[in-house]
Amino acid sequence: MSGSYSGPAQTKLPFPLNILLNQKFFYTFFIVLMIASMGAVGLSNFGGGNDPGAPDVSDVTPAPTAVDLLSWPEGPAPVIDATKPYVATITTNKGDIIIELATDVPSAVNSFAFLAGNGFYDGTAFFYVDREYAAQAGDPDCVVDGDAFCSGTGSPDYTLPFEAGRLKHEQWSVVAPYVVEGDEVHGSQFRILFGDDSRLDGTETVFGRVVDAESRELLSSLQNFSLCSQTDASDCVAGQDFSTAIVIEKVTVQPA
Repeated sequence: MSGSYSGPAQTKLPFPLNILLNQKFFYTFFIVLMIASMGAVGLSNFGGGNDPGAPDVSDVTPAPTAVDLLSWPEGPAPVIDATKPYVATITTNKGDIIIELATDVPSAVNSFAFLAGNGFYDGTAFFYVDREYAAQAGDPDCVVDGDAFCSGTGSPDYTLPFEAGRLKHEQWSVVAPYVVEGDEVHGSQFRILFGDDSRLDGTETVFGRVVDAESRELLSSLQNFSLCSQTDASDCVAGQDFSTAIVIEKVTVQPA
């Protein structure tokens, strides 16, 4: 025999069966069909009024509010080395106030540093200034052009234990005021004293002292300031006008 055997001759299928049953054509046709289908779905979504890929509103967690971001009911996280001295710089719209922080009242100093690092004091005003007594700040609601009402009672939602350090209520001392109930002091508010006042020694934590001459000069230049929410004076103007207030721009705490 001159050639190899190739089996019986196959019958040629009629059109269109010969095309539909052709394997290569079938795969090619299937791929083209899939691409066309995907394109049609995309165009219908683009032109339609509903987007099936958009998440349901009920599944979206609301962003935390400003109040949430400035609230730590569990208390401040540790951010300082209690064995080292620290210095705080309060940058205000009228200049810097330099405070040497105490080394023997770590809870108050740590809280002040923690809040400063989280921007708690940024944009808040000294809401009360009495040249015969003290300048007080640290209420997060006392923000210039803010929506919250400045009552002088705002806080980070925690208090601190009273700490009896070596510093007393003397001129230029920085004090964490006591709260009404229990042996605790405020978590964020502080007063800078314009004069000695020993009446509250043993009830409030004195956690720092203004040591810089320029800082003392700045504080001495302040005028009395009180919002209607902090006074019963008959000549108090209605509303909350911070235009003449000393405003904290930021607070930084660094190792001395």
